[in-house]
Amino acid sequence: MKCFRNYLRGLVAAFSVALFAATSVQAEPLKLRLSVESTPGASTQHMLASFRDALKAEMGDDVMIEYFDSGTLGDEIVHMQQVRTGQLDVIPIGSDAVQLDKKFAVFDIPFLFSSREQVSAVLDGPIGKELDESFQKNAGLKVLGYGEIGFRHITNNVRPIVVPDDLKGIKLRTPGSKTRILSFEMLGASPIKMNIGEIYLALQQGVIDGQENPFGNIVKNSWYEVQKYISLSRHVYTPITFVMNLKRYESLSPGQRAKVDAAARKAVEMSRQYGADNDATLEAEIRKKAPTVQFNEIDSKAFKKAAIPIADKIGEIAGKDFAARFVAAAN
Repeated sequence: MKCFRNYLRGLVAAFSVALFAATSVQAEPLKLRLSVESTPGASTQHMLASFRDALKAEMGDDVMIEYFDSGTLGDEIVHMQQVRTGQLDVIPIGSDAVQLDKKFAVFDIPFLFSSREQVSAVLDGPIGKELDESFQKNAGLKVLGYGEIGFRHITNNVRPIVVPDDLKGIKLRTPGSKTRILSFEMLGASPIKMNIGEIYLALQQGVIDGQENPFGNIVKNSWYEVQKYISLSRHVYTPITFVMNLKRYESLSPGQRAKVDAAARKAVEMSRQYGADNDATLEAEIRKKAPTVQFNEIDSKAFKKAAIPIADKIGEIAGKDFAARFVAAAN
């Protein structure tokens, strides 16, 4: 009998240890590493910080977040490598998304979008889902949502850009996107690939004549201080492709995944509102701070005509069928 009682005590003790271990595993907080190359106030940094705060609000002590910005861990290309290898869990990607998946080249088709509502309808619909599935397959990344870098404008120190011929010979900084470079080459400019952190000094020293970015980045980086002309081109809309390492995403419990998805949706909404607010206020801010900078409208009809062969060329890169569906969805 004594042996039997000892046996029962042993079973109870073993069960208690197992239960404690299971509870401890369940209670282990989710650990995530988040990073971005941009500094506080930039569109990509704003979205990542919004996600961090929203996830913390969703999960409380059930999540532990390591957060980096201002290029602490490298530039966007380095970040894309790190998130794919699992060194990072979540990052925002701008124009360089096309370097991981050629389908994203469609965002470099110029003069396709004219409103945020138009963009949102495309990104939040079947096209956005197809891009997510393609990114999972080709890059090993789960798209959590699409935020906003925004509509881009051309600034330079040579002349106002009104018609395509005005771009001839302009040394224009572009991101690393081959199709963005192709677009400006076909429009007659001399595009130069350059890290975003090098732009101000390059403009100041005349290494480049100009650049193309949304107002948020133009103001955040004070490029208007070293530019004479701002042409309101709105030539392309750049989304933020907000991603998580796919294996990491798939390793989450259903409850964790639901909370990550909810936080990402909140970050998407905040990012798009941030872009809209910037467009409403930052042009006026530049005009006030730099009254000598000349603003001008472009001849959109002339540029749209010049963009037709560019769209065809980009369609060949992104895939003709997908590009056709993307353009149809945009229209």
